[in-house]
Amino acid sequence: MMVIKKNILEILVAVGIIILLTYSSEPVMYNDSERYLKANIVDPPIYPTMIVIMKSIFGTLNSVIILQTLLIGFSIIYFTRTITKHFNLEIIIKTFVLLFLFLPIIKFYSSILTEPLGYAFSLLFVSFVVKLLYNFNNENIIWTSILVLALLLTRNQFIFLYPVVLLFYIGIFILNKTKKSFIVLTASFLSIVLIHNSLSFINTYLKQDTFKSNTSTYVERDHGLGPFYYTYSDAIYISTIKDVELFKNQEMKKMLIKIFKEVEKEKALLKYYDGRGHYGLSLRKINYLSHYHINILSRHENTTMISLKKEISIKLIKANFGKYIKHLFKKFYDSSWLFVFVPFFMLISGTISFFKLKSHISLLVIFLSLFTLANHSVIYLFGRVQPRYFIYTDFILLIFIFILFYGFLKKSKN
Repeated sequence: MMVIKKNILEILVAVGIIILLTYSSEPVMYNDSERYLKANIVDPPIYPTMIVIMKSIFGTLNSVIILQTLLIGFSIIYFTRTITKHFNLEIIIKTFVLLFLFLPIIKFYSSILTEPLGYAFSLLFVSFVVKLLYNFNNENIIWTSILVLALLLTRNQFIFLYPVVLLFYIGIFILNKTKKSFIVLTASFLSIVLIHNSLSFINTYLKQDTFKSNTSTYVERDHGLGPFYYTYSDAIYISTIKDVELFKNQEMKKMLIKIFKEVEKEKALLKYYDGRGHYGLSLRKINYLSHYHINILSRHENTTMISLKKEISIKLIKANFGKYIKHLFKKFYDSSWLFVFVPFFMLISGTISFFKLKSHISLLVIFLSLFTLANHSVIYLFGRVQPRYFIYTDFILLIFIFILFYGFLKKSKN
């Protein structure tokens, strides 16, 4: 009985993993899945490489699902054990944390998407952040650096880790204030920058031939080709047909006039905003109505659709910058505004506490709030708002809020 009680965490995780894989280990395909199966030139290398390796060994995509599900299980165990050790959690609290962390993977464990891998790496990354915070040593900083690289090389979305890690390292240095800590933290951050950019360059270079041989496919679909794929929709949404005069290219003008007239008919512009959800519907309409016209012009001018979208985005946003900023606030209000306000106030209180008390817990609060806010900011600025893009940060934030509240109530009772 004591053995079961002592290892209840591992047993619950094992049971959960077995249930999921027994239910189904068949891969679930999405529109984005093709990108990872074909190793899209703009996607980081880890997930496509994992798919290639697992398929070459086992000959089936089911092995990918099994591996990523097992990795999530391991990450949940490691995360829960780490926070249990540092926050002295009771069995019932550990069980609640475990079950809560399982919620995202029930939906995504069998997806051929980067979400399962990104979720697992996020849990491990935050685990080592906590360990590094309370036990500053070379082993923890090396593992923290490795997991930052793993996240950066899994999804481009994790580019927000650069400022988050830099600010966290500055906080660690303030707590330690030694020459050794400065050297180690600086070396770690510079290594992350150097290795990430080097591997990204190599990844792009190795895929160039494949990209060139399939150029027409990319021009046709124009999917997943960077931030301007999404900022284009924002730019059109906040603008009016009068803004067409900003462009000197006559063919561009004719194309944009057609697009604005069609989008206008669908009432998919900012001036028709009628409440939450309007932009989400408008985004689909703008992309659908624009695709044909931009594709034709890109072929006529021997360029890519994304190049045209970049040019359009920059000019329209620059001319309507005030409206663009207001639109960004509406985007987060329309989707998950609570997960912006809560970490924002956590950041303020954590920062004040840190500079007054120089405590480890206040730096952890700063890190968690920055971790969440930075992720949301990247999505609102350069992506399409979807709930699955927030699982890497929001679930972890909720866990720590729960732990902090529980600890506070426990102390107040005593």
